[in-house]
Amino acid sequence: MRTVLGVDLGATWLRACMAEGGKVLWNVKTPAPDWRDLPQALSRLLHRRSLRRVGSLTVGGTRLGSRKDRAALKRRLAPLARSVCVLTDFEIAHLAAFDRGPGVILVASTGSVAFARGLDGKTARAGGLGPLLGDEGSGFWLGRQALRDPVLSRKLPDPLRLARSEDPVRAVAALAPRVLALSARLRREAAALLAGLAREASRGLKLPKPTPLALHGSLFKCAALRAEVLKRLGGSWRVVTPRAPAEKSAAGF
Repeated sequence: MRTVLGVDLGATWLRACMAEGGKVLWNVKTPAPDWRDLPQALSRLLHRRSLRRVGSLTVGGTRLGSRKDRAALKRRLAPLARSVCVLTDFEIAHLAAFDRGPGVILVASTGSVAFARGLDGKTARAGGLGPLLGDEGSGFWLGRQALRDPVLSRKLPDPLRLARSEDPVRAVAALAPRVLALSARLRREAAALLAGLAREASRGLKLPKPTPLALHGSLFKCAALRAEVLKRLGGSWRVVTPRAPAEKSAAGF
């Protein structure tokens, strides 16, 4: 039977699902490598299960907005599978929520992005420009804003220590759950920015009414943030529960 490996490569976590014959064989969650190191990480993952190659490999990765980068990664992954597909992380999240149908996926984790597909198949995105130029309302944005606040920063780790850590973006984003609990103001500001991304991505596309919306990413574990985003979007949006986690969807479910 054909083995299928689906991978969701985030900025913080790598999640993988191996399936065969329509059945899940195993799931893995491990700290995310840089996308350039993904071939070696997946090779080790397969080796631990006495595998060298799979039938099909689908990867959705953060920081893979460039076609050139996706093509380069696909070439480097070729030895691991007979067929390889490389997408962005928000594309496989959209696939998990809507299959190939219309809707808007709003992602809020270490980074942030919104991606929409219309009834005619046309797509648009907003955000997803990374910590230097964007990621509005994301985990990194929340951590950075809190560290700049003279009151909130007293309750958080030393900013200089975080800035000098091995992965400063990940370290700052890891503060987000604490910041969301500490600051209603930053929670509201993040919600406004995230709702703005969803509206921007949907603008100009032909979408059903109310607009189907899926919320994806660790920040939406905060019920208060989730509620605030939906409040700011208003009643013309309809929340859709994803059919499966992104990595499982990438494995064919």
